[in-house]
Amino acid sequence: MVLGAGAAGAALAAYALYEPFRYRVGFHELPVRASALPLTVLHVSDFHLRERDRVKLAWLRGLAERLIDVPDLVLATGDMIQDDSGIEPLVEMLASLEARHGRYYVLGSHDYYQSRFQPYTKYWTGRREQVRAPRAATGRLEELLADKGWRALSNRSEVVTTPHGRIRVAGIDDPYLRRHRTAHITRARDEALAIGLMHTPDVVSEWALNGFDLVLGGHTHAGQVRVPGIGALVTNCSLPLGLAGGPNLVGSTWLHVSPGIGTGRFSPIRFNARPEVTLLHLVPQTSVAGWAAAARGERHR
Repeated sequence: MVLGAGAAGAALAAYALYEPFRYRVGFHELPVRASALPLTVLHVSDFHLRERDRVKLAWLRGLAERLIDVPDLVLATGDMIQDDSGIEPLVEMLASLEARHGRYYVLGSHDYYQSRFQPYTKYWTGRREQVRAPRAATGRLEELLADKGWRALSNRSEVVTTPHGRIRVAGIDDPYLRRHRTAHITRARDEALAIGLMHTPDVVSEWALNGFDLVLGGHTHAGQVRVPGIGALVTNCSLPLGLAGGPNLVGSTWLHVSPGIGTGRFSPIRFNARPEVTLLHLVPQTSVAGWAAAARGERHR
């Protein structure tokens, strides 16, 4: 009996070390109000990339070919590198992702600081200590991204004009580092869609109260360890555990928290939280009743 339990435990531990390499492209269909635009968004996050991550890099370099069509927007929500060695391969990979209406990003804490060990108790205490880690080459990262046509949205907004309407894309700098500002989180009545970006998904109500259709975040890795029947055990932020990953409605606003692709340097495991990049298809509904019914029902495949 003890031997059987030990074997089962060893198998679960082995799988937790294997799951971080089970990359996939996820898909969710999200109903939005009738006046919104139909739009496809590729949401990428939390690569935690290093030069030596050969398996991850090989999968990411083939990502563009795995997409059936070019998305309207490609949006990245931070923690793109694990250390400075990941900058060049990251930029090379992101440059290969095309979008009809633009590619935008915000930064996460790992894009500002090199990884260092922190006690695992932080995931349950919620304490955020002062950062005492070496700085990352953030300036070089952003310069190279700009050279490839990527647009930064750290505490700023842009309005994208398309043949079918105007889309607001707004972003905030990382709330985990308390670098965020929210005064620009507004939208105009003539904008067909409003989309928000953040890394740590601590700021939710501001987007919802200002009528944003979709808000994207990362950081949580969908909990990274999800117990069947229970879900995520931690989020490493103020987000409720039930919102740790995937799409959820907050009022009339969709919040999508990406599971991300990578893991932290000192916690290289996943369980029931597969790494993914996600295609989000926003589908306008013909009536308020239709929107509400669709939102309550099956919204992904």
